[in-house]
Amino acid sequence: MLFNEVSGATHLLTLEALVVLQQLGAAPTSEATIAGALRERFEVDDATLSDDVADLLEQLSSLDLIEPCPL
Repeated sequence: MLFNEVSGATHLLTLEALVVLQQLGAAPTSEATIAGALRERFEVDDATLSDDVADLLEQLSSLDLIEPCPL
């Protein structure tokens, strides 16, 4: 569970989403690096991992939990 202090919203997130948020909280990170971190920590389908990461980042962005930034 994650509380967004800016919006006042509470979100129920997957463990994968929380790992991504922790990684992005440390520093801006590429999708490839995020995919690698998820691959190390979870059993993932390599065939869909890139699309899954892009979808997850889009969902987190739509919840205003992350925003794009140049690397």
